[in-house]
Amino acid sequence: MAEMLAGVSAGTVALILLAGFAGHLLHPRALPAALAAHRTLPGPLVWPAAIAVGALEGVLGAATGYALLAGRPRALELGATGSGLLFTAYAIYGLYVLRTRPSVPCGCAADGTPMSGWVAGRAAALALASVTASAGAGSAVASHGVHVTIVGLSSVVFAALLWSLPPALSDPETALSDPERSPAG
Repeated sequence: MAEMLAGVSAGTVALILLAGFAGHLLHPRALPAALAAHRTLPGPLVWPAAIAVGALEGVLGAATGYALLAGRPRALELGATGSGLLFTAYAIYGLYVLRTRPSVPCGCAADGTPMSGWVAGRAAALALASVTASAGAGSAVASHGVHVTIVGLSSVVFAALLWSLPPALSDPETALSDPERSPAG
């Protein structure tokens, strides 16, 4: 059971990071616009910071996913530890921005999801998942047979849930009254 928990945690972290990286590639102006709205960085550093964050998400997501799939416990431990540090920084940053400028976009998606406790909470949950993956790296890569299928499917489900949590819970009345944001629309 421990190997499945560590494997699902690693898979979820890798998928979230890779989805974030893909989102930054598909919508390259969303994160810089959010960082500018946060007003935490001087103007000339907004684009370099956005590029660095996107690249770091891609590298950590690819490293964690590769290590899990290739059965490399040490690489998984390193990738998951780096991911945990990144998500911890996101959680702290999210709480800071939420406290100082609560109505700005989070920058984690192109849909303009506002910074909220859900954004910071998701980052904290992913930091915890990263720690779980790092601590159980040896057992996570030792999964065989049906465990691999369960880990893969569970990772996809948890990643989808965690990815959609902040937008879904940011403003329930708006989401229900706006057909483009509602689950049925």
